[in-house]
Amino acid sequence: MKRHIEKHHLPEASDLNHEAYGEGVSHYNQGDFKKAKNAFEVSLEYWAEDPQAWFALGNCFDELNKPSRAEECFRKALNYTQEDKKSDIYFNLGNSLLDQNKLSDAIECYLKVTAQCPTYWAAQRNLALAKSSVNLKT
Repeated sequence: MKRHIEKHHLPEASDLNHEAYGEGVSHYNQGDFKKAKNAFEVSLEYWAEDPQAWFALGNCFDELNKPSRAEECFRKALNYTQEDKKSDIYFNLGNSLLDQNKLSDAIECYLKVTAQCPTYWAAQRNLALAKSSVNLKT
């Protein structure tokens, strides 16, 4: 009888995580977001707390026009990232929320980005867009 061993318990799990992540980056850079998504998911099987893999997986879901799945991934990435390194994650999370018309949540994300990085012009632009969309609804 063959015993099932969870991948994160393998002695070479870290190397396999990095290998799968690198493969995902390669596919992503080639524009093959489905293969990239699959590779990042494998990467996370070896290290489920890898913030870069969660961030990259979220980017894949954004490219595959699945903003709610992207949102889930970006929120996971936030759980495993130091506070001073979260601005790009909050920006992409804000974009996913904006795509889902969750305007208040998107605004909150963009405000976090601009508070940490006042010269993050794309966040300033998207914040203004989200605020104007809220104003159009009222």
